[in-house]
Amino acid sequence: MKDTISCCVTNTLAHAEPIFVNVLGAPFQMGDVVRVIQIVDSTGNQKLLDKTGTVQYLDYSCGCGQTYPNDPMIGVMIGSKAHEFWKEELSLISRSTKENS
Repeated sequence: MKDTISCCVTNTLAHAEPIFVNVLGAPFQMGDVVRVIQIVDSTGNQKLLDKTGTVQYLDYSCGCGQTYPNDPMIGVMIGSKAHEFWKEELSLISRSTKENS
């Protein structure tokens, strides 16, 4: 698939920087529109609840216990700023229409 990556990872981080293309097995795709449905981290910004945004990147290396490929930090553009969320904090509103073939 175009703009999609997949790799086998065992006990190591997949990438040292955020990923800006689709990842096979990730909970969301680049360009998906999502809504913030909960904030699970006590330091998270509660004002972001019920806001919508667009998935911009996935991060597997920020040291928050992420696992590849199903549990990244998900970078979501809300307004003019990107915020990071766990998959359980987001709900899919609409799937990206970007071509993946």
